[in-house]
Amino acid sequence: MPDIDLTFIGTGNAFAPGGLCWNGFLASNRYLFEAPPQALMSLNKLGIDANELEAVILSHHHGDHFLGLPFLILHWKYMGRTRPIRIVGPRGTRELAEDISARVYPGIFDIHFEIEWVVAEPGRAFRLGGLELEPVAVKHDTRLDVSLGYAARLAGRRFAYTGDSAICDAILDLARGAEVLVSECASRDTTIDIHMNLVDDIPRVRAAMHPDSHLLLTHLGPGVDTHGLAHTTVATDYERYRF
Repeated sequence: MPDIDLTFIGTGNAFAPGGLCWNGFLASNRYLFEAPPQALMSLNKLGIDANELEAVILSHHHGDHFLGLPFLILHWKYMGRTRPIRIVGPRGTRELAEDISARVYPGIFDIHFEIEWVVAEPGRAFRLGGLELEPVAVKHDTRLDVSLGYAARLAGRRFAYTGDSAICDAILDLARGAEVLVSECASRDTTIDIHMNLVDDIPRVRAAMHPDSHLLLTHLGPGVDTHGLAHTTVATDYERYRF
């Protein structure tokens, strides 16, 4: 059975505390979850060619998860990409990405490869090559159309990603079904009604998981640690984890 192979291009929240890069990670170096502003820089630092990405999967439209897309598209345009790329996200992803990208880099969509825009609908599972995804609606900023987490299966292994969310039934369901869960943890003990914290929420997430499953914390604020939780790791920028 192959490893679940996750590499973090960043682990910080919107405020980039302590100089952390904004949150995002790769699955098997082919599927990029989130497109934070520094995504292309992080891929270059890791020696990963952005042209080898098969898909970019977005959880929601806040800037720290989204604003790296224009730079990725710019790279693909000028650095030789020829094969299609899939960009997955909530409703409105294509319209927002095309508007922002064309404004900051006019002519960016005069390209010689195909972008397939995939709308992720909660509860509707789909496949991206070897990656199976099931989006779930999570509890985040109600001013957005929707925010998503994802249950994923790759080469027979199950992992999940919460996206940004407060604790809710959907998060606990993701936790129950995952061998590895990547969970936001925006602070140690600050109460924010659209995020989870380490002291109040993450123990509930950990308790919902199988005892042998692994929990990776990301979207971090200052002072986040493992809180003594079993099989729990605080992810770090540019680190690769295999399970």
